[in-house]
Amino acid sequence: MKVFEESFSLLINKNLFIQWISEDFAYYLGYTKEDLIGKTASLILDKKVLNSLNLPRIFGKVKDSANNTYTGIFITSNVLDRYGEHKGYFIQFILEDKKGEDEEFFIFSSNNSRMQKIVDKALLVASSSIPILIIGETGTGKTSLAKFIHLNSNNATSPFVPVRCPALNDNNFEIELFGYEKGAFAGVNSSKVGKVELAENGTLLFDEIEELSSNLQAKLSIFLDNMEYEKLGSNKIRKANVRIISTSSRNLLGEIEKESFRLDLYYKLAVIKIELLPLRERREDIPLLVNKFLSRKKKKIKPKALKYLMEQDWYGNIRELFSVLETAVILSKDSESIDIQHLTEQFYTFEEIGKLKEQINEPKLSEEKLFNEKERIKIALQKTNGNRKKAAELLGISVPTLWRKMKKYNLLDEFRK
Repeated sequence: MKVFEESFSLLINKNLFIQWISEDFAYYLGYTKEDLIGKTASLILDKKVLNSLNLPRIFGKVKDSANNTYTGIFITSNVLDRYGEHKGYFIQFILEDKKGEDEEFFIFSSNNSRMQKIVDKALLVASSSIPILIIGETGTGKTSLAKFIHLNSNNATSPFVPVRCPALNDNNFEIELFGYEKGAFAGVNSSKVGKVELAENGTLLFDEIEELSSNLQAKLSIFLDNMEYEKLGSNKIRKANVRIISTSSRNLLGEIEKESFRLDLYYKLAVIKIELLPLRERREDIPLLVNKFLSRKKKKIKPKALKYLMEQDWYGNIRELFSVLETAVILSKDSESIDIQHLTEQFYTFEEIGKLKEQINEPKLSEEKLFNEKERIKIALQKTNGNRKKAAELLGISVPTLWRKMKKYNLLDEFRK
């Protein structure tokens, strides 16, 4: 399964020297823009990509300043001058999130009969193409279940493309979903592939669908009516062949009653509805989840510490459990097993988390307030001397996810390679 996340871009001339690169792309690779402009593209692009620039799409690799490699799709377009003479290539690189599916999906292994029925339902509907709405508290694994469904569908080898709904607004909705053609805007000499086209024959995930504004809900509802769209700058009507899955951490029927979510859109998205259990309702799975998670880290846990974990309410669900374990692994680096002191030394106690929930009075809590995620990431980067690949492994997340979180918490400059 291919899961495509961050998108970066660069411009190279016909002699394969870098003329321009987006700041985010340079930072992701451990450079500044100034480090790369004027340098040969072979510094960051593999030979296969450089030998295939005449193709519109290439599956290949980029290389960072520490010689780590990352795979993804390269979408290329020729750059011409005013006389039609070829001057170089504009390249859009779409990073593939390669977090192992087996590592991600063990959260659905369960001794709970209700949870087993939920997984059975997901497997049953996976082979169909009907839209699915996944409901669950934050941290229950909604996005992972969407990937799980995709992987067990008839289109498992096609792309799985997430759309982060909180990032969409009136200015970028059509650009992100449908893309644009060359010349669609003044000064734009290249085209952009939208998420719908990128997900062709695969799955398009609308993550946190409840965060869409009323105006964007209306636009999405129109698209879902006939699954047709036009790229900006084009009059050609395209037919989308994608499976739609959506996730929400809020009860959308309640949002409909408050007139903050459209009823027509709900019925288009929730043809099948799957509701994930909070961890406190599948408490018997905690030992299974803990031991599986720690086996990847080559760690054990003492019975007293496991009992302590079993007694908590887990307001942040599996995400919170894994965050606590990630920190405990770092704190116990000189020990073979996690003991209770490695859990009670967390940045927030479980009682404080409960108070936070009461104070905020929202089902969706800030991850930073709950888990002090920024500090945990800083510790991992310090322990690995800023090596993102090793830090991501230590934290149990993918490199693209770590990069996004570093960007979110303004850590890119502090831990630049």
